[in-house]
Amino acid sequence: MHWMIKCRSKQGTDELRSATIPAHIEHLDKYKEMTWFSGPIFTDDGKSAIGSLRFIEFPDQESAQAYIDKDPYTVEGIFDEIIIKHWQPALNQRQLDYDKKDGTQQFIVHCIDSDKSEGKRDQLRQAHRDYLVNRQEFIIARGPLRDNASGPIVGSALLLDVKDREFAESLLDDEPFNKSGIYEHISVERWFFGHV
Repeated sequence: MHWMIKCRSKQGTDELRSATIPAHIEHLDKYKEMTWFSGPIFTDDGKSAIGSLRFIEFPDQESAQAYIDKDPYTVEGIFDEIIIKHWQPALNQRQLDYDKKDGTQQFIVHCIDSDKSEGKRDQLRQAHRDYLVNRQEFIIARGPLRDNASGPIVGSALLLDVKDREFAESLLDDEPFNKSGIYEHISVERWFFGHV
């Protein structure tokens, strides 16, 4: 099973984060085989880390929780919020397999469904897939999110590789799920390829 682990850092923890990086990397190295993507979330100017994102394989949510609980960033109290969702990858591509481009920026797009979206998802699923396939050159990873492995879909996650934030946001303008109101909230945040 695959999991999205998205963490938000507390304000004023930049120095502590920098000091904890070696221990954090040592922790990541223990999970290389199951890590699909891993990296920091940054401010738009790329100067300050404000969180962390992983797409990783574990047999269950408890194992994913134990993994992030042991991360030195968590142990040192750097994270203010930790979100764990079951993620179903639509592409068989991992960070180590991805051909990185020059002069582009990466973004994590986290979409949260409205309470009444499930029926609409079924109706628009093929149009949604076709739309993303036609823009595949800009997509590193994508897939639906669930609160747990057997629950209903509650959102979507995409990693984009584009020229800038404006272009990343423009990709969502005509996306069928977004246009039809399936998503109640969308966050677009700068992301960097990190240590895997």
